[in-house]
Amino acid sequence: MQELLEQIEYQSAQAPSDMGLTLWRAVFSLAHVDGAISEEERDLIDQVMEIFSFTDTQRKKIAEDLQSAGNTLGLFQEIELPLYRSQFFRLARIVIWCDGLLHENELAVIETIRKSLGDDVIDYASDLRWIARKPDLPMGESAQSPEEEMMKHIIYQMISFYEQQESEHS
Repeated sequence: MQELLEQIEYQSAQAPSDMGLTLWRAVFSLAHVDGAISEEERDLIDQVMEIFSFTDTQRKKIAEDLQSAGNTLGLFQEIELPLYRSQFFRLARIVIWCDGLLHENELAVIETIRKSLGDDVIDYASDLRWIARKPDLPMGESAQSPEEEMMKHIIYQMISFYEQQESEHS
């Protein structure tokens, strides 16, 4: 367990890889599909970039992306690894719920991505099943604000992601 915690700490201190940045760009692009980026969404994006050590160049790219609605499907299709694609759905769930609402356009984008997967959709069925349900913190966890709650969700999902990466490399 100590090794895993050290790995997670190491990973979060490193700027996202190219594939990691593509994953985050795809996730963040969902904030724009309802026509505007809410204060909660912008705060969440800023906190994620701070916690996960985005470089100035990466932050600039995200800022450019947020100027207009991004191509979520196109960015998703750039994600080649199944583990990263699965993580997209987990993080997408958190981002689309961070303003407290699941907008029809957000759900429509997820549906478009689901359809684009063809037969591979089976690989992501469990992640897709939870999209329409607002995330809940694990038992015994509490948050002082909705923003803190969503950041905790993101952190838990990234811990899970790093655990999966570690087990695949072992």
